[in-house]
Amino acid sequence: MKKILIVDDEVGIVQEIKEFLTEEGYDAYTADTAKEGIRLIQELKPDVVFIDVKLPDASGIDVLKACKEESPRTKTVMVTGYVDQNLMDEAEAVGRDAFLQKPFDLVRITEEIERLLG
Repeated sequence: MKKILIVDDEVGIVQEIKEFLTEEGYDAYTADTAKEGIRLIQELKPDVVFIDVKLPDASGIDVLKACKEESPRTKTVMVTGYVDQNLMDEAEAVGRDAFLQKPFDLVRITEEIERLLG
């Protein structure tokens, strides 16, 4: 079963995504801080990580960098409610695999996972 990690501090939305992904047959995990997200990346080596750009304790870019170091095969999707071109350029330079702008529907998440995992 493919492991999906969602690193985002919007707890209600994250729970909804987790439940949906579980119903779709994925092992879904969540973290609401950068620190917890990095710990789970190290522990789980997930197949795909969705990373919110703005987290309460660090930038999502920090999580992205840690993911690329700790689990280079993990596909990464940066998620944001607004477009900050500088952050998006930085995420691309670090090696993000995809970008999703909020709000997005749940089907879009599974489409992105399927696209990234082939």
